[in-house]
Amino acid sequence: MSTYSGPVFDAHVHTEFAAAGSLQDFQALKSRFNIQACVTDSREPACSAQVLQDLGVGRCAVIAQPEWCFESLAQGLASGIYRAIKINLGFMHVHADDARLQLLYSLAREFDVPVLFHTGDTGWHRSKLKYAHPLTLDEVIVDHPEVNFLLVHSANPWFTDAAVLAAKNHNVWLDLSSIIEGSLSQVSQATVDRLMVDPIRWMLDYTGKPDRLVFGSGWPSVDYPAYVAACARAIEPQYHPLVFFDNAARLFKSVSR
Repeated sequence: MSTYSGPVFDAHVHTEFAAAGSLQDFQALKSRFNIQACVTDSREPACSAQVLQDLGVGRCAVIAQPEWCFESLAQGLASGIYRAIKINLGFMHVHADDARLQLLYSLAREFDVPVLFHTGDTGWHRSKLKYAHPLTLDEVIVDHPEVNFLLVHSANPWFTDAAVLAAKNHNVWLDLSSIIEGSLSQVSQATVDRLMVDPIRWMLDYTGKPDRLVFGSGWPSVDYPAYVAACARAIEPQYHPLVFFDNAARLFKSVSR
């Protein structure tokens, strides 16, 4: 069984630091798993920008409504408060090519930060999944070749469609977070293989681009030790450093400087 014990760049954590997933839990996790950098997509982290920076955590500007404040976002990007732009497709009922979102891509290009799209299942009954399907993103991706796009959750369960975008487009990355949430000890290995390990292997085989897969967990919603182990099992050992650290360090260059 493959394992991984090298440095980790976790491209998807949540930093509300509630009872389940406290700041102390996070600090212990960072130490145990050699997590050297993270990205949080929490809209309202529980601590200041300076504390996040001290923890090695970059913050996303989370776009949860199609109306947003250009001046505030531009200022946050310019000051380094925001290290990426996250667009919550599916939760908000607009497509990625909506006219109200177009300036986001211009800002991403200007400040050289990636755009993260929520893709796939949302786990929320009020979401509308047609807006979170990966194939609806292709036009935006093609029209903005100088912007890097990360498909959060690799569009679970539409892994094949996400892989097509990454194979075709030079500026698409796939994030492995929250494919299975909760305790994996309650799930058989056969189920973990079917729902998580096999899709990751398929995406790697189809794209032939181990430099485009990015480890993300979704902590604290996942069983971190088992999640890392499952990802390590899905990925050939020679690609572990790329997927667990190097790819995210390259994509989120402003976090890892």
